Amino acid sequence: MLHDQGLPKFLWGEVANTAVYVQNRCPHQALDSKTPEEVFTGKKSDVSHFRIFGSPLYFQVPKEKRSKLEASGKKGTFVGYSETSKAYRIYVLGQREVELSHDVTFDEDASLRKISKLPIPRKDKEANAGNQGDL
Repeated sequence: MLHDQGLPKFLWGEVANTAVYVQNRCPHQALDSKTPEEVFTGKKSDVSHFRIFGSPLYFQVPKEKRSKLEASGKKGTFVGYSETSKAYRIYVLGQREVELSHDVTFDEDASLRKISKLPIPRKDKEANAGNQGDL
């Protein structure tokens, strides 16, 4: 996830936390198609807030955290979910830190365009057939 989105290596902890967060809210065969979160809390998990990891986004900076002349919003990258509130964890490139915000606008189309440009892996037979034609 880290490499695919071109994020710095020091965010590996955010990647691990996000992977565990998502995995705990996905059904497992060993739990009779229930999620670990559902088994633990007794409530079905809401996954409507799931987003594409590494998506560019824009978030609002509260008035208390900015001066009158500073921008009211910033650009960041989605790197996870808050465990304590309904907020997203955002990596801000220029500040080299992770912030929490729930006032977020995602640009997931940019992530999907990036994914669609990736090469499609060929099957082994096709790859071998291509190599034999070069002899």
